[in-house]
Amino acid sequence: MAAKLHRNLLLGTVLILAASTVLLLSDMGQRTRTSSGPGKRWKIFLIQYNNVVDVQESEDGVLEGLRNSGLTEGRDYEARVVNAQGDMATVSALVDAAVNDHADLLVTFSTPTLQAAIRRAPSSTPIVFTYVASAVAAGAGRSEKDHLPNVTGVSTGAAYDDLIAAIKRWFPHVRTLGTLFVPAESNMVFHTTNLEAAARRAGYKLEVVPVSTATEIADAATALTARDVDAICQVPGNLTAAGFGSISRAAQRAHIPVFAFQQAQAKDGALLVAARDYRDAGREAARLAVAIVRGDTPAKTPFQNFNRTKFVVNLDAARALDLSLPPDLVQSAQELIEDGVIRSSSR
Repeated sequence: MAAKLHRNLLLGTVLILAASTVLLLSDMGQRTRTSSGPGKRWKIFLIQYNNVVDVQESEDGVLEGLRNSGLTEGRDYEARVVNAQGDMATVSALVDAAVNDHADLLVTFSTPTLQAAIRRAPSSTPIVFTYVASAVAAGAGRSEKDHLPNVTGVSTGAAYDDLIAAIKRWFPHVRTLGTLFVPAESNMVFHTTNLEAAARRAGYKLEVVPVSTATEIADAATALTARDVDAICQVPGNLTAAGFGSISRAAQRAHIPVFAFQQAQAKDGALLVAARDYRDAGREAARLAVAIVRGDTPAKTPFQNFNRTKFVVNLDAARALDLSLPPDLVQSAQELIEDGVIRSSSR
């Protein structure tokens, strides 16, 4: 009798352990599904301030990175692209609309969109930025590791030293550079400070003219050329990017070259551009976004710095200035513009 009772107790214990094991494994599986995200379709909003070539390249990189991540569009995520067309009030409205539409993740392009997302989105909404000079200067953190817990991304600061070195090598007559900057744009303050430092290290003088509105750009550019600058070296900025044609025309009238940091400005008349590879930076931003979809937290993801640069030479701009460019400059460029057409260099 005692032996039979013992066998029953043993059998009961085994059944309880087996049931507990099944429940535990089932719960672990559920926990895994919850953290990695399958079953949830993420709403990812790509929020842009303006519509220029560099932003388009960044967007292409982000969308390509999402598609190649192993996630399936339509099942695991949906990506919506919205653009304020250069209107700051619209940027805020786009962020509000994304939040009201229950966005799960915001990908911001440019400093104004990052700042608007920080101000207006809930702190529980992850934000991944790209096409930003410095997220720290934009107010997203005190350092690349000590930042707002819902924000991470890829900074694409300009290639100041690369462009200054190129000017020094291929345009030895240049002694004084000039640039316009917008004091209200924190990204332009950051860029101007860094360009001043790079120019000083190379022995250049940098003339700076402030500008506040788009209607002031043409007159400000003319005033800049009147300061006996040998060339304009235009730092990146949203307002000056929109009005770059006025800067280029003022330089042409003064018969001086324009150097710049945004690829779109090569097409708009800059002679030489040292541009970041915004498509690759976009892919890197997508990698961070996908990691968040799969369970990572932005708080534990340091800001990334993207430093890959390509040179673009505008042969049309050189011809307009009657400049004969050194063959090694042309050969070193990754892209050339001739007769208005952009083509990759054969090197």
